[in-house]
Amino acid sequence: MPRIDAADGAEVMEPMDEVGLLGLWNEAMGDEFPLDGRLLSQQLALDTDPRRFFAYRDDSGRLIAAALAKMAARPGPSGAPPEKGYLSFIVVDRALRRRGLGSRLLAAAEDWLAGLGAESVCLGQDHYHFFPGLPVGGAFEAAGAFAAARGFRAEGEECDMIADLRDTRADAALATPPAGYEYRYYRRSDDAALASFAERCFPGRWAEELREAIAAGLRPADLVLAVEEDSGAVVGFSRIYDESSPVLGPGLYWRGLLGPDPGALGPIGVDASRRGLGLGMGLLRFCVGGLKARGVKNMVIDWTDLLGFYGKMGFTEWKRYTTMSAPLGQPRAAFP
Repeated sequence: MPRIDAADGAEVMEPMDEVGLLGLWNEAMGDEFPLDGRLLSQQLALDTDPRRFFAYRDDSGRLIAAALAKMAARPGPSGAPPEKGYLSFIVVDRALRRRGLGSRLLAAAEDWLAGLGAESVCLGQDHYHFFPGLPVGGAFEAAGAFAAARGFRAEGEECDMIADLRDTRADAALATPPAGYEYRYYRRSDDAALASFAERCFPGRWAEELREAIAAGLRPADLVLAVEEDSGAVVGFSRIYDESSPVLGPGLYWRGLLGPDPGALGPIGVDASRRGLGLGMGLLRFCVGGLKARGVKNMVIDWTDLLGFYGKMGFTEWKRYTTMSAPLGQPRAAFP
């Protein structure tokens, strides 16, 4: 691979230098977001959106800065792919920041996305993402200022939440559903009812990711359903995970910080026409109890703003993110 001086254009790297990225990433932010080979390989293997990996190396060939850009290609709720791109991450060697590497990587990513027809770019939020937005606080304060200075605007906040299940009284057997419904694990015979529910109630991302997870080998024990007993209709679902799950869910991405026997949940959703019956909280209790029975200790629920809902089960804020986006195709200030 060519060795690129920082004064030149970023290297387009295909395939991605996974070993180099792991070293760069963990040196730069592994104390808060420790990346391992299993997660990186999974995200690259499962994602099908067009992507481009931009990078800089030093004179020895060591990776010193990198960015991953993606173009939305899966259908959104409208049935058509949104005209937007994603900046999955930008990471720069700690010792080489404030030298223009991040700015050049961002410019290269935005130019590529604009050339594909993207009208805007989001920080994170991509399919098989690493982050649902820009991490808040600590070492990421400078990243927030970097993004704001380059035209990104805050749109909202999302959180990852955590609970130690050893401190909960959750028991799946005590999660009593409303009369006429049941909570149970997914069966292959549920495929038609599940697909109908997902497309009707959660078209776009959740429906697509559910279909892809089943195709990738999702275990029945990692998908919980709320089912109407008489009709067999699926009216709610939740995905859950432990370390042995074939597909790592987002709540387990940073499991290096969670100690032994971590678990996770997300997404979880109920048919809007059945809300108000207590199905959602019952489904959550069933899932938490099921994971506790597996021996899960620390459990994470990712990418949510429903702090009050999950707080009823003892979950508290763990990590916070600001969702941000910027328009493309408009004049932007130049930065060194």
